[in-house]
Amino acid sequence: MATRSDSAHVHGGSSATEAGRSGLAGPDRSMVRFAAAAGVAGILLEVVMDQLHPAKSPPNDSVAAFLEYSRSSTWTAVHIGQFAGAFLVSLMLLTVARLGAVRRGVVGVLATVGGVAALLYAAVFAVQMAVDGVALKGAVHRWVTATGAADKEAAFLTASAVRDLEKGLGGFFQMLGGISLLALGLSIVVGRLLPRWTGWVASVAGAGLVAGGVLTAHTGFSSTASAVLLGPSLLLLVFVLGVSVPLWRARWLSPEPPRPDRR
Repeated sequence: MATRSDSAHVHGGSSATEAGRSGLAGPDRSMVRFAAAAGVAGILLEVVMDQLHPAKSPPNDSVAAFLEYSRSSTWTAVHIGQFAGAFLVSLMLLTVARLGAVRRGVVGVLATVGGVAALLYAAVFAVQMAVDGVALKGAVHRWVTATGAADKEAAFLTASAVRDLEKGLGGFFQMLGGISLLALGLSIVVGRLLPRWTGWVASVAGAGLVAGGVLTAHTGFSSTASAVLLGPSLLLLVFVLGVSVPLWRARWLSPEPPRPDRR
């Protein structure tokens, strides 16, 4: 039978205990529960926005894709929704990182790397959504509405350049998301911060996202890159849902003490 201290170690330990090990304070129960809800809400929002995103034309076929995008009346709104979903998921990843960052040794190092990568992931994704949801939409509109042949060609070249920027940002945000998941997954496996199976899922998903990001950087939004990214994306869904349950319960964290009555 596990002792009380053994049980605390397996499930991440109390914030106070871990703070004593590294000098850092871990998240309290309110933050952990908020992160659980944010992660689930973010994933659900991403799924809904993905269904609303125009995707009938091959994304690497610029002419067909641009024509499809030009007909969309919800293009910018969808990308704002995608950004909101990724932001919420990033909050969960950062909270998981804080659970491990209070540990010393390899667990703390891995969790810190995962947290920094999650921050960069959210930042790069925000830029990509601005480029894709606003800048590309404007460039495509100018191409579609251009009248002269020279103006139309110039507008198309401008839109293609914006598209190339979007592809580059896409590859790097996928790699950053993969690095975050891989590092956090390993920290969970080594430090038993959460159920170990969630750590293995995150690690595999992270490695797949890194590979998919590298392919996107080299081939754009190709069918090969999309095929490689499909599996890791599904595993990310499993990880977020799997981690949300123990985070919401947060049994290893003591509730915040009541504030003294100052009356």
